[in-house]
Amino acid sequence: MTKSPRSTLVIYPFLFGIYPVLALIAHNIGEMSLTSGLRALSLSFLFTLLLYLVLYFLNGNSSKAALLVSLVVLFIFSYGHLLNLLHETPVLNFSLGRHRTLVPLYTGLFIIIAAIIQKTKRDLSTLTKFLNTFAIILLIFPIYQIISYQVQVVIADIDLRRAIAATSVVSLPQDQPAPDVYYILTDGYPRSDFITEYLGYDNTEFLDKLTSKGFYVAQCSQSNYTDTRFAMASTFNMIYLDNGTGLSEVVSTGTTLESMIRSGAVQQNFSDLGYTLITLESGYKWLRWSDTDFHFDPAIERARRQFLKIEINDFEKLLLDTTVAKLIIDIPFVLNPEEAKRLEEIINSPRASHRDRVFYSLKKIPEIAETISGPKFVYAHIIFPHPPFIVNAEANSLQNSPSDELTAYADQIAYLNSRLIEIVDTLIEESDPDPVIIIQGDHGATVEYEALGIDKSNRLGILNAYYLPPTSIGTKSPGINFSGAGSTDNGQNTNLYSTITPVNTFRLIFDKYFNGNYGLLEDKSIIGRQSPFTTLECPFTELN
Repeated sequence: MTKSPRSTLVIYPFLFGIYPVLALIAHNIGEMSLTSGLRALSLSFLFTLLLYLVLYFLNGNSSKAALLVSLVVLFIFSYGHLLNLLHETPVLNFSLGRHRTLVPLYTGLFIIIAAIIQKTKRDLSTLTKFLNTFAIILLIFPIYQIISYQVQVVIADIDLRRAIAATSVVSLPQDQPAPDVYYILTDGYPRSDFITEYLGYDNTEFLDKLTSKGFYVAQCSQSNYTDTRFAMASTFNMIYLDNGTGLSEVVSTGTTLESMIRSGAVQQNFSDLGYTLITLESGYKWLRWSDTDFHFDPAIERARRQFLKIEINDFEKLLLDTTVAKLIIDIPFVLNPEEAKRLEEIINSPRASHRDRVFYSLKKIPEIAETISGPKFVYAHIIFPHPPFIVNAEANSLQNSPSDELTAYADQIAYLNSRLIEIVDTLIEESDPDPVIIIQGDHGATVEYEALGIDKSNRLGILNAYYLPPTSIGTKSPGINFSGAGSTDNGQNTNLYSTITPVNTFRLIFDKYFNGNYGLLEDKSIIGRQSPFTTLECPFTELN
């Protein structure tokens, strides 16, 4: 009596089902949180499992059911990739990246291969073992990439915290209430002379309004770096990124820079001072601070209000664009016209979610002043007036990018100016004692400098404005005279000067209000990761 062969354990369809999602997470791990991909990962696994159970029930053969499931998974997750690839590489001036070309091809191949699998009489156990092994090996690569990145992050965070702990020199003022501190980072907000010369817009009225409210506007200010990662890592740690060499270069690696942004010296100082740390969602994982008391995100807040409404996140939008879902999205008759338009906007354009975050932040900042007691530190990194362009000169929402990039940029600035004035008025009115307010660009305009014939060094010029209420405390650093906000006496207001750069922003704040002894560094700027030290010509004189 012969023994019937033991059935081979089938696992590869389920591993193939989660591999595309896991690989996309690994590829974007520096830009997203792991939780953003959990829903897609779970749904992909459940879909694969359900499909396998259905096919196994229909034909009673586990090996064939596994092959058919794997075929479906392959076609679903490869469709968008192949469509985009063929669209970008036309053959004889004809693009194969069209649904009317790819759908018949995919359908035909699927029917042929599925028929072969269904009709075969061969023993598939050896193939099953091979595919099990192959799927396991395939999964090792993204898992290793994700784990490796997380380990690097932990090590960088530990090293940074040790370095910060050794240099922390701040304390709360005695016999005087500590002020709320608002750091409003307007991403890509250029200096006034750039706005006038290249964007054709007069920014003087806005700056004059700030000055009349007690702000000091550093008319000749530059960013220390033209890249957001470099600029924010430097600002939040009050140092240059040259590893102490004094050379005009960025030495720190990407993981270290992100750690310096997430949990830098500025954050640690305010935490040690007992401040409530409040941040707002920017849309970028590496700009998101860790260990804050409040983090306001429009998507999370909306989900709480509308519990049953399901919204896809940015990662899921990216995933859908690589799958057969792209076909469904591109066929308008599967939905009514209004829903089709809305779905297309959400998935194919980052503008909708970007606009949502910008408007939310501009609305939320004054609400924080009214609802959360101090002392608090509020960090709002608003990706604006940085593209994509979301409003026109009349403050109407844009659905597409305007053809005139420079005019569109000016429109963004005009809209932002009006909102910032409203915010400033509320912050000052609702705060007691008067708050510290910094409104600052991380770098200049995000435009195509070479294509427009503009020297890329102009990307260094930034908006940099300070509202510093008077104080009688603080360890005065050499050469700094602590005068009150709104002083127009150039001889007295020497704590601020027209060429101050962001590396000195919080050095000045901690020395002025929190008994720090940092002093100011020499103001230096470079382009990119490495360039000669660069100083832009400034047409302004000291106006404040």
